[in-house]
Amino acid sequence: MQQNVHSDHVPAAHVPEHQDQKKNTVWRKLGGGSLSISIIVHAVLLVIGIFWIFQIIPEKKQEVDFMPKGGGGGSPGVKEVSNKKQRATMTTPNTPRMAAKGVASSFTLPEPDAASAMSNVGSLSSGGLSGGLGGSGSGGGRGDGHGTGFGSGSGPGLGGNAKGMSPFGIIDPKANALVGTFYDLKQDPKGRTTPLGEKTNWGEIMDSTRDILHGFVSRGWNERSLANSYFQAPQKLAQTKIYMPVLPADGAPKAFNCDVPGSRWVVIYRGMVRPPKTGKYRFVGAGDDVVVVRFNNKNVFDYGYESPTANIKLAGKGAELKGDKEDKEYDRARRDLAMPKPMAIYNYGSMSQRAKSDISGLGVGMEFEARDNTDYPIEILVSEVPGGFFFAYLLIEEIGATYEKDASGAPILPLFRLDNSPAAPGEGPPYDKNGPIWKLSGKSRTDI
Repeated sequence: MQQNVHSDHVPAAHVPEHQDQKKNTVWRKLGGGSLSISIIVHAVLLVIGIFWIFQIIPEKKQEVDFMPKGGGGGSPGVKEVSNKKQRATMTTPNTPRMAAKGVASSFTLPEPDAASAMSNVGSLSSGGLSGGLGGSGSGGGRGDGHGTGFGSGSGPGLGGNAKGMSPFGIIDPKANALVGTFYDLKQDPKGRTTPLGEKTNWGEIMDSTRDILHGFVSRGWNERSLANSYFQAPQKLAQTKIYMPVLPADGAPKAFNCDVPGSRWVVIYRGMVRPPKTGKYRFVGAGDDVVVVRFNNKNVFDYGYESPTANIKLAGKGAELKGDKEDKEYDRARRDLAMPKPMAIYNYGSMSQRAKSDISGLGVGMEFEARDNTDYPIEILVSEVPGGFFFAYLLIEEIGATYEKDASGAPILPLFRLDNSPAAPGEGPPYDKNGPIWKLSGKSRTDI
């Protein structure tokens, strides 16, 4: 009874007060609860901060140079890349980008070093294109020329020691040069993918590209037809010669400040020229994949892996083209080829082994006449189809002239050129560095 009375009179707040006393530990007395919360909050903020920092750190951009590593004529770097161009299959519509470490100059490239890494061509200006450059032979020393404008040494031209210069030309509206325009056949003028850009089969890509080029060169070289159908790079380049040793195919869009993969592109150079003297001439050259020349409104040269004028393949057909092997079906197919029949091919020893085996060397074009003090329109088309690597060479031979011979017995010809600056060094045919210079007519001056 007494026990029950005791229970009935226990204060209601007694039990909770007893429990609180048990929990009032040393950690709580030291403020441990607040410290724990603070540590957790700061840890969360630290994680968020680290994640944010890594998100805003800019990705290091890889420099893309126009020429493969190696500066002198026929360096090991150029030989190596010339054997790596892949043509067997294509599984994606856009060829992967490639870069070759080294130095790119408009026409003379020294051996690469830390001070001569090439900058983006899009940032070039005519103000930075002066200076001289060392020899263009098998070495590549940097010289101390005093040229202004585009000279090598003290003369004008497209040589020089400017960074970012490419064998595809330079940016200068005052240059005494042909004007080059770049077209990307993979997209239309608004940047939408074209039917050609959607193709993934290598054979279909080659045939479709050749069809497009055939339509262009067989219908008067009307660039409006290209501009209406395909993307045209806003940047144009000045060019005085076509000597482009083996280099990554994406060097062309990069040179024209155009961020597209290096396949299925076309560059067209135009101008009005005068010969050094009256005479009969013929172009000698080759392209991987295409080099076509129209002189005085007539197609006079077309040789490389593909032929736009005849819309046929040329690679592997050297014996048929020279008349050493009879093939009546191929004979009929090549009837529109803008080359002599049979045609001569100069198999220079300094050409890459792959070029010699695939296209046998440089093709010899059709004869044409040019008179002194007379202006003639000229258009030169170069193109790459599948991507990978590219080269193009264009020399000129005067009929009846005497030339030195290389070890193969082929004549060492002058470049078709509009100035006296040296060409880009690399694997390719020899040429006469003291050959005549053609003149650019004032009528062909185009604002670029």
